[in-house]
Amino acid sequence: MKRVLGWPHGGGALSDIPPDRRILVTLPDTPWPVDGGKRLRCNSVLRGLAASGLVDVAVLFTTSSADGPPVPPDVEVARWLRLSPPPLGRWTGAVASVARRLPVQVGAPRWDVVRERLATWMAKEYDLVWFGGLDHAWQLRGLLQAPHRIVDCDDVETVKWRAYLDAGGGDRLERVQRRVELPLWGRLQNDVVRWADAVAVCSDLDAQRLGTTRAVVVPNTYPEPVGVPAATPRVPDPQAPRLLMIANWATEQNVDSASFAAAEVLPEVRRRMPGARLRLVGRSPERIAELAAVDGVDLIGPVDDVAAELADADVVVVPMRFGGGTRLKIIEAFAHGVPVVSTALGAEGLNALDGVHLLLRDRPDEFAAAVQTVVTDSDLRARVADAGRELYRASFRPDATVAAVTGLVDRLVPRG
Repeated sequence: MKRVLGWPHGGGALSDIPPDRRILVTLPDTPWPVDGGKRLRCNSVLRGLAASGLVDVAVLFTTSSADGPPVPPDVEVARWLRLSPPPLGRWTGAVASVARRLPVQVGAPRWDVVRERLATWMAKEYDLVWFGGLDHAWQLRGLLQAPHRIVDCDDVETVKWRAYLDAGGGDRLERVQRRVELPLWGRLQNDVVRWADAVAVCSDLDAQRLGTTRAVVVPNTYPEPVGVPAATPRVPDPQAPRLLMIANWATEQNVDSASFAAAEVLPEVRRRMPGARLRLVGRSPERIAELAAVDGVDLIGPVDDVAAELADADVVVVPMRFGGGTRLKIIEAFAHGVPVVSTALGAEGLNALDGVHLLLRDRPDEFAAAVQTVVTDSDLRARVADAGRELYRASFRPDATVAAVTGLVDRLVPRG
Protein backbone atom coordinates (compact mmCIF):
# COMPACT_ATOMS: atom_id res chain seq x y z
CA MET A 1 0.00 0.00 0.00
CA LYS A 2 1.76 3.14 -1.19
CA ARG A 3 1.24 6.38 0.68
CA VAL A 4 1.84 9.80 -0.87
CA LEU A 5 4.15 11.23 1.75
CA GLY A 6 6.21 14.38 2.11
CA TRP A 7 9.28 14.11 4.34
CA PRO A 8 10.52 17.47 5.62
CA HIS A 9 13.63 16.03 7.27
CA GLY A 10 16.49 14.15 5.72
CA GLY A 11 19.43 12.54 7.45
CA GLY A 12 21.83 15.09 5.97
CA ALA A 13 25.03 14.42 4.06
CA LEU A 14 27.59 12.22 5.80
CA SER A 15 30.01 15.16 5.85
CA ASP A 16 27.51 17.14 7.97
CA ILE A 17 27.03 14.44 10.62
CA PRO A 18 29.20 14.44 13.77
CA PRO A 19 31.95 11.88 13.03
CA ASP A 20 32.60 11.35 16.75
CA ARG A 21 29.31 9.47 17.28
CA ARG A 22 28.86 5.98 15.82
CA ILE A 23 25.39 4.51 16.16
CA LEU A 24 24.01 1.06 15.43
CA VAL A 25 20.24 0.75 15.06
CA THR A 26 18.24 -2.46 14.75
CA LEU A 27 14.77 -2.04 13.28
CA PRO A 28 11.82 -4.49 13.39
CA ASP A 29 10.69 -3.58 9.88
CA THR A 30 11.95 -1.81 6.81
CA PRO A 31 11.91 2.00 7.01
CA TRP A 32 11.51 2.21 3.24
CA PRO A 33 9.27 2.01 1.33
CA VAL A 34 6.72 3.10 3.92
CA ASP A 35 3.26 1.54 3.91
CA GLY A 36 2.24 0.98 7.51
CA GLY A 37 2.42 2.20 11.07
CA LYS A 38 5.44 0.16 12.16
CA ARG A 39 7.39 1.24 9.09
CA LEU A 40 6.47 4.88 9.64
CA ARG A 41 7.97 4.71 13.13
CA CYS A 42 11.11 2.99 11.83
CA ASN A 43 11.47 5.69 9.19
CA SER A 44 11.15 8.58 11.64
CA VAL A 45 13.48 7.01 14.21
CA LEU A 46 16.11 6.37 11.55
CA ARG A 47 15.93 10.01 10.42
CA GLY A 48 16.55 11.20 13.96
CA LEU A 49 19.49 8.86 14.45
CA ALA A 50 20.99 9.70 11.05
CA ALA A 51 20.93 13.37 12.04
CA SER A 52 22.83 12.50 15.22
CA GLY A 53 25.80 10.47 14.00
CA LEU A 54 27.15 7.89 11.55
CA VAL A 55 24.60 5.09 11.48
CA ASP A 56 24.73 1.40 10.66
CA VAL A 57 21.26 -0.10 10.12
CA ALA A 58 20.18 -3.71 10.63
CA VAL A 59 16.59 -4.44 9.55
CA LEU A 60 15.51 -7.68 11.21
CA PHE A 61 12.64 -10.04 10.35
CA THR A 62 10.89 -7.64 8.01
CA THR A 63 7.95 -8.89 5.94
CA SER A 64 8.83 -6.52 3.11
CA SER A 65 9.38 -8.15 -0.28
CA ALA A 66 11.09 -5.08 -1.75
CA ASP A 67 14.43 -5.77 -3.44
CA GLY A 68 16.08 -2.35 -3.13
CA PRO A 69 17.84 -0.76 -0.17
CA PRO A 70 15.62 -0.45 2.92
CA VAL A 71 16.94 3.06 3.61
CA PRO A 72 15.01 6.14 2.38
CA PRO A 73 16.75 7.75 -0.59
CA ASP A 74 17.13 11.08 1.24
CA VAL A 75 18.80 9.52 4.32
CA GLU A 76 22.47 8.56 4.22
CA VAL A 77 23.86 5.81 6.44
CA ALA A 78 27.29 4.20 6.68
CA ARG A 79 26.01 0.69 5.89
CA TRP A 80 22.93 -1.46 6.15
CA LEU A 81 21.81 -5.08 6.08
CA ARG A 82 18.44 -6.80 5.96
CA LEU A 83 18.00 -10.18 7.65
CA SER A 84 14.83 -12.26 7.60
CA PRO A 85 15.84 -15.88 8.23
CA PRO A 86 12.93 -18.37 8.07
CA PRO A 87 11.46 -18.96 11.54
CA LEU A 88 11.41 -22.24 13.34
CA GLY A 89 8.30 -24.33 12.75
CA ARG A 90 5.26 -23.43 14.84
CA TRP A 91 5.59 -26.25 17.33
CA THR A 92 9.39 -26.27 17.34
CA GLY A 93 9.40 -22.56 18.03
CA ALA A 94 6.81 -22.92 20.80
CA VAL A 95 8.76 -25.70 22.49
CA ALA A 96 12.03 -23.78 22.22
CA SER A 97 10.39 -20.68 23.70
CA VAL A 98 8.84 -22.55 26.61
CA ALA A 99 12.18 -24.20 27.37
CA ARG A 100 13.80 -20.76 27.62
CA ARG A 101 10.84 -19.23 29.48
CA LEU A 102 10.31 -16.69 26.69
CA PRO A 103 7.22 -15.54 24.77
CA VAL A 104 7.04 -17.23 21.37
CA GLN A 105 7.56 -13.88 19.61
CA VAL A 106 10.94 -13.63 21.33
CA GLY A 107 12.04 -17.25 21.41
CA ALA A 108 10.95 -18.65 18.05
CA PRO A 109 12.77 -16.46 15.44
CA ARG A 110 16.23 -17.56 14.24
CA TRP A 111 18.26 -15.19 16.36
CA ASP A 112 21.28 -17.48 16.00
CA VAL A 113 21.47 -16.50 12.32
CA VAL A 114 21.12 -12.80 13.19
CA ARG A 115 23.83 -12.99 15.85
CA GLU A 116 26.21 -14.73 13.46
CA ARG A 117 25.79 -12.02 10.82
CA LEU A 118 25.96 -9.10 13.24
CA ALA A 119 29.09 -10.47 14.92
CA THR A 120 31.11 -9.29 11.91
CA TRP A 121 29.96 -5.71 12.59
CA MET A 122 31.17 -5.68 16.16
CA ALA A 123 34.80 -5.09 15.21
CA LYS A 124 33.67 -1.46 15.01
CA GLU A 125 33.16 0.44 18.24
CA TYR A 126 29.76 2.05 18.68
CA ASP A 127 28.89 4.89 21.03
CA LEU A 128 25.22 3.93 21.13
CA VAL A 129 22.95 1.05 20.13
CA TRP A 130 19.25 1.65 19.46
CA PHE A 131 17.32 -1.63 19.80
CA GLY A 132 14.11 -1.79 17.80
CA GLY A 133 12.09 -3.66 20.42
CA LEU A 134 12.14 -5.66 23.63
CA ASP A 135 12.87 -8.83 21.65
CA HIS A 136 15.88 -7.20 19.94
CA ALA A 137 17.30 -6.00 23.25
CA TRP A 138 16.81 -9.34 24.98
CA GLN A 139 18.33 -11.44 22.23
CA LEU A 140 21.20 -9.14 21.20
CA ARG A 141 22.34 -7.37 24.34
CA GLY A 142 25.15 -9.82 24.99
CA LEU A 143 26.48 -9.27 21.47
CA LEU A 144 25.95 -5.56 20.79
CA GLN A 145 28.08 -3.91 23.44
CA ALA A 146 28.16 -0.11 23.60
CA PRO A 147 28.44 2.48 26.38
CA HIS A 148 24.84 3.58 25.82
CA ARG A 149 21.71 1.57 25.03
CA ILE A 150 18.23 2.74 24.03
CA VAL A 151 15.33 0.30 23.65
CA ASP A 152 12.29 1.26 21.57
CA CYS A 153 9.24 0.01 23.47
CA ASP A 154 6.55 1.27 21.11
CA ASP A 155 4.18 -1.33 22.61
CA VAL A 156 3.98 -2.02 26.34
CA GLU A 157 3.53 -5.76 25.86
CA THR A 158 2.08 -6.51 29.29
CA VAL A 159 -0.65 -3.91 28.80
CA LYS A 160 -1.38 -5.06 25.25
CA TRP A 161 -1.82 -8.74 26.09
CA ARG A 162 -3.77 -8.09 29.27
CA ALA A 163 -6.25 -6.09 27.17
CA TYR A 164 -6.32 -8.96 24.65
CA LEU A 165 -7.39 -11.38 27.37
CA ASP A 166 -9.95 -8.93 28.76
CA ALA A 167 -11.45 -8.52 25.27
CA GLY A 168 -11.73 -12.29 24.77
CA GLY A 169 -9.55 -12.17 21.66
CA GLY A 170 -8.46 -15.27 19.75
CA ASP A 171 -9.49 -18.87 20.16
CA ARG A 172 -9.13 -20.95 23.32
CA LEU A 173 -5.61 -22.17 22.51
CA GLU A 174 -4.40 -18.64 21.76
CA ARG A 175 -5.84 -17.32 25.03
CA VAL A 176 -4.08 -20.07 26.97
CA GLN A 177 -0.82 -19.12 25.22
CA ARG A 178 -1.25 -15.43 26.10
CA ARG A 179 -2.03 -16.21 29.75
CA VAL A 180 1.13 -18.28 29.99
CA GLU A 181 3.19 -15.60 28.23
CA LEU A 182 1.91 -12.61 30.19
CA PRO A 183 4.22 -13.08 33.22
CA LEU A 184 7.07 -13.93 30.85
CA TRP A 185 6.59 -10.59 29.10
CA GLY A 186 6.55 -8.89 32.48
CA ARG A 187 9.86 -10.48 33.52
CA LEU A 188 11.51 -9.67 30.19
CA GLN A 189 10.17 -6.11 30.17
CA ASN A 190 11.37 -5.36 33.70
CA ASP A 191 14.79 -6.83 32.99
CA VAL A 192 15.32 -4.80 29.82
CA VAL A 193 14.08 -1.58 31.45
CA ARG A 194 16.63 -1.98 34.26
CA TRP A 195 19.43 -2.66 31.79
CA ALA A 196 18.75 0.12 29.25
CA ASP A 197 19.92 3.71 29.60
CA ALA A 198 16.62 4.89 28.14
CA VAL A 199 13.38 3.32 26.95
CA ALA A 200 11.54 5.07 24.10
CA VAL A 201 7.74 4.96 24.38
CA CYS A 202 4.96 6.46 22.26
CA SER A 203 3.13 8.51 24.87
CA ASP A 204 3.07 9.89 28.40
CA LEU A 205 0.52 7.20 29.22
CA ASP A 206 2.94 4.42 28.28
CA ALA A 207 5.70 6.13 30.26
CA GLN A 208 3.45 6.02 33.33
CA ARG A 209 2.64 2.37 32.70
CA LEU A 210 6.30 1.39 32.58
CA GLY A 211 6.85 3.19 35.87
CA THR A 212 10.47 4.14 35.26
CA THR A 213 12.28 7.45 35.02
CA ARG A 214 14.17 6.01 32.04
CA ALA A 215 11.07 6.21 29.84
CA VAL A 216 11.33 8.94 27.18
CA VAL A 217 8.44 9.84 24.87
CA VAL A 218 9.29 9.46 21.18
CA PRO A 219 5.88 9.99 19.54
CA ASN A 220 4.51 8.21 16.53
CA THR A 221 4.17 10.74 13.72
CA TYR A 222 2.86 10.98 10.18
CA PRO A 223 4.20 12.97 7.21
CA GLU A 224 2.34 16.06 6.07
CA PRO A 225 -0.01 14.96 3.27
CA VAL A 226 1.07 16.09 -0.18
CA GLY A 227 -1.35 18.29 -2.06
CA VAL A 228 -4.03 20.81 -1.17
CA PRO A 229 -7.27 19.72 0.57
CA ALA A 230 -10.36 19.83 -1.61
CA ALA A 231 -11.93 23.28 -1.75
CA THR A 232 -15.39 21.73 -1.25
CA PRO A 233 -15.52 19.18 1.61
CA ARG A 234 -17.11 15.86 0.83
CA VAL A 235 -20.83 15.73 1.67
CA PRO A 236 -21.79 12.27 2.97
CA ASP A 237 -24.85 10.40 1.75
CA PRO A 238 -26.75 9.88 5.03
CA GLN A 239 -28.23 6.64 3.75
CA ALA A 240 -25.04 5.19 2.28
CA PRO A 241 -21.96 6.49 4.13
CA ARG A 242 -18.48 5.13 3.48
CA LEU A 243 -16.70 3.81 6.57
CA LEU A 244 -12.97 3.21 6.25
CA MET A 245 -10.48 1.07 8.18
CA ILE A 246 -6.80 1.12 7.16
CA ALA A 247 -4.47 -1.36 8.85
CA ASN A 248 -1.88 -4.06 8.51
CA TRP A 249 -4.13 -7.09 8.82
CA ALA A 250 -1.21 -9.35 9.74
CA THR A 251 -1.42 -8.21 13.37
CA GLU A 252 -3.81 -9.82 15.84
CA GLN A 253 -5.19 -6.56 17.20
CA ASN A 254 -6.17 -5.38 13.72
CA VAL A 255 -7.76 -8.72 12.81
CA ASP A 256 -9.80 -8.52 16.02
CA SER A 257 -10.88 -4.93 15.32
CA ALA A 258 -11.98 -5.79 11.77
CA SER A 259 -13.95 -8.81 13.01
CA PHE A 260 -15.58 -6.73 15.74
CA ALA A 261 -16.45 -4.00 13.22
CA ALA A 262 -17.94 -6.41 10.68
CA ALA A 263 -19.83 -8.64 13.12
CA GLU A 264 -21.07 -6.17 15.73
CA VAL A 265 -20.64 -2.54 14.68
CA LEU A 266 -21.58 -2.60 10.99
CA PRO A 267 -24.98 -4.31 11.47
CA GLU A 268 -25.90 -1.56 13.95
CA VAL A 269 -24.75 1.10 11.49
CA ARG A 270 -26.73 -0.47 8.62
CA ARG A 271 -29.83 -0.66 10.81
CA ARG A 272 -29.66 3.14 10.98
CA MET A 273 -28.23 3.76 7.49
CA PRO A 274 -29.02 0.73 5.28
CA GLY A 275 -26.59 1.59 2.48
CA ALA A 276 -23.53 1.98 4.72
CA ARG A 277 -20.40 0.15 3.58
CA LEU A 278 -17.19 -0.70 5.43
CA ARG A 279 -13.97 -0.64 3.38
CA LEU A 280 -11.05 -2.68 4.75
CA VAL A 281 -7.79 -1.44 3.23
CA GLY A 282 -4.26 -2.62 3.92
CA ARG A 283 -1.63 -5.33 3.73
CA SER A 284 -2.24 -9.07 4.33
CA PRO A 285 -5.99 -9.10 3.50
CA GLU A 286 -5.88 -12.91 3.45
CA ARG A 287 -5.93 -12.80 7.25
CA ILE A 288 -9.49 -11.43 7.15
CA ALA A 289 -10.66 -13.05 3.91
CA GLU A 290 -13.84 -14.46 5.52
CA LEU A 291 -15.11 -10.92 6.18
CA ALA A 292 -15.59 -10.35 2.44
CA ALA A 293 -18.78 -12.43 2.72
CA VAL A 294 -20.35 -10.07 5.29
CA ASP A 295 -23.09 -7.79 3.92
CA GLY A 296 -21.76 -4.26 3.53
CA VAL A 297 -18.05 -5.16 3.74
CA ASP A 298 -15.65 -4.35 0.90
CA LEU A 299 -12.33 -6.13 1.39
CA ILE A 300 -9.95 -3.98 -0.65
CA GLY A 301 -6.45 -5.01 0.47
CA PRO A 302 -3.40 -2.89 -0.42
CA VAL A 303 -3.89 0.18 -2.61
CA ASP A 304 -1.54 2.39 -4.61
CA ASP A 305 -2.61 5.63 -2.95
CA VAL A 306 -4.17 5.65 0.52
CA ALA A 307 -4.85 9.39 0.20
CA ALA A 308 -7.53 8.62 -2.39
CA GLU A 309 -9.23 6.22 0.02
CA LEU A 310 -9.20 8.85 2.75
CA ALA A 311 -10.54 11.51 0.39
CA ASP A 312 -13.53 9.27 -0.42
CA ALA A 313 -14.22 8.26 3.20
CA ASP A 314 -16.99 9.79 5.30
CA VAL A 315 -15.57 8.53 8.58
CA VAL A 316 -12.53 6.52 9.70
CA VAL A 317 -13.54 3.90 12.26
CA VAL A 318 -11.08 2.48 14.80
CA PRO A 319 -12.99 -0.14 16.85
CA MET A 320 -9.89 -1.58 18.54
CA ARG A 321 -10.27 -3.68 21.69
CA PHE A 322 -6.60 -4.28 22.46
CA GLY A 323 -3.20 -3.12 21.25
CA GLY A 324 -0.16 -1.13 22.28
CA GLY A 325 1.44 2.23 21.60
CA THR A 326 -0.56 4.87 19.75
CA ARG A 327 -2.64 4.34 16.64
CA LEU A 328 -1.14 5.87 13.52
CA LYS A 329 -4.39 5.16 11.72
CA ILE A 330 -6.00 7.91 13.83
CA ILE A 331 -3.08 10.30 13.33
CA GLU A 332 -3.32 9.61 9.59
CA ALA A 333 -7.03 10.44 9.55
CA PHE A 334 -6.38 13.64 11.52
CA ALA A 335 -3.69 14.65 9.02
CA HIS A 336 -6.12 14.22 6.12
CA GLY A 337 -9.01 15.95 7.91
CA VAL A 338 -11.27 12.88 8.04
CA PRO A 339 -13.58 12.54 11.10
CA VAL A 340 -12.83 9.61 13.41
CA VAL A 341 -14.97 7.37 15.60
CA SER A 342 -12.90 5.14 17.88
CA THR A 343 -13.07 3.05 20.99
CA ALA A 344 -11.44 4.63 24.03
CA LEU A 345 -8.57 2.15 23.83
CA GLY A 346 -8.04 2.93 20.16
CA ALA A 347 -7.30 6.58 20.95
CA GLU A 348 -5.14 5.98 24.04
CA GLY A 349 -2.06 8.16 24.40
CA LEU A 350 -3.01 10.74 21.76
CA ASN A 351 -4.48 13.38 24.09
CA ALA A 352 -7.50 13.43 21.79
CA LEU A 353 -10.72 14.51 23.51
CA ASP A 354 -14.13 12.95 22.97
CA GLY A 355 -16.43 15.40 21.21
CA VAL A 356 -13.54 17.71 20.34
CA HIS A 357 -11.07 15.85 18.12
CA LEU A 358 -13.10 12.65 17.55
CA LEU A 359 -15.93 10.60 19.05
CA LEU A 360 -15.16 7.80 21.51
CA ARG A 361 -17.59 4.92 22.03
CA ASP A 362 -17.07 1.31 23.12
CA ARG A 363 -20.43 -0.49 22.82
CA PRO A 364 -21.43 -1.47 19.25
CA ASP A 365 -24.79 0.36 19.39
CA GLU A 366 -23.20 3.53 20.79
CA PHE A 367 -20.36 3.31 18.25
CA ALA A 368 -22.91 3.06 15.42
CA ALA A 369 -24.90 5.99 16.78
CA ALA A 370 -21.71 8.08 16.84
CA VAL A 371 -21.02 7.17 13.21
CA GLN A 372 -24.51 8.31 12.29
CA THR A 373 -24.02 11.58 14.17
CA VAL A 374 -20.75 12.32 12.37
CA VAL A 375 -22.36 11.58 9.02
CA THR A 376 -25.53 13.62 9.54
CA ASP A 377 -24.38 16.54 11.72
CA SER A 378 -22.39 18.75 9.35
CA ASP A 379 -21.36 21.25 12.05
CA LEU A 380 -19.98 18.54 14.35
CA ARG A 381 -18.31 16.88 11.41
CA ALA A 382 -16.48 20.07 10.45
CA ARG A 383 -15.49 20.85 14.05
CA VAL A 384 -13.93 17.46 14.83
CA ALA A 385 -12.18 17.32 11.45
CA ASP A 386 -10.63 20.76 11.98
CA ALA A 387 -9.66 20.02 15.60
CA GLY A 388 -8.13 16.69 14.64
CA ARG A 389 -6.07 18.35 11.92
CA GLU A 390 -4.83 21.00 14.36
CA LEU A 391 -3.87 18.35 16.93
CA TYR A 392 -1.92 16.55 14.21
CA ARG A 393 -0.07 19.72 13.22
CA ALA A 394 0.76 20.57 16.83
CA SER A 395 1.97 17.13 17.97
CA PHE A 396 2.31 14.47 15.30
CA ARG A 397 4.36 15.78 12.38
CA PRO A 398 7.71 14.03 11.71
CA ASP A 399 9.82 16.78 13.22
CA ALA A 400 8.44 15.78 16.64
CA THR A 401 10.01 12.31 16.37
CA VAL A 402 13.26 13.64 14.93
CA ALA A 403 13.55 16.21 17.73
CA ALA A 404 12.84 13.60 20.41
CA VAL A 405 15.41 11.17 19.02
CA THR A 406 18.16 13.75 18.50
CA GLY A 407 17.53 15.23 21.93
CA LEU A 408 17.80 11.81 23.55
CA VAL A 409 21.03 10.98 21.73
CA ASP A 410 22.52 14.39 22.63
CA ARG A 411 21.72 13.76 26.30
CA LEU A 412 23.34 10.33 26.37
CA VAL A 413 26.25 11.01 24.02
CA PRO A 414 27.09 14.74 24.03
CA ARG A 415 28.67 16.04 20.85
CA GLY A 416 32.46 16.13 20.93
